[in-house]
Amino acid sequence: MDVIRFWVSAIAAHPWLVVSLLAALGLIVLLSVFRAILYIKHFGFVNYLKSVLKMEGETWRLIGILLLIAMACAMVSFQWF
Repeated sequence: MDVIRFWVSAIAAHPWLVVSLLAALGLIVLLSVFRAILYIKHFGFVNYLKSVLKMEGETWRLIGILLLIAMACAMVSFQWF
C-alpha cells in the first residue's frame, strides 16, 4: 500500500514528469512506426512481414518472461485494491 501512496504522491507533485515520460514513450513509438514505414517502402510489405514474423527461440523466451512479469504485477496490483 505504501508503494501506491508513493507513486500517487509523486505523480501529484510532479505532473510534468508523467507528461514527459508519456511524451518520450510516444516519441519511441512514432520513430518505430516511421522506421517500419521506411522499411516497407524499401523492401516491400511481404518481405517486411517475413522478416518481422521470423522469431528465434530466444525471442519467444524473452516474450514469455515479460508476460510472466506482467501477470505477476497485475496479480499484486489487484491484491492492493
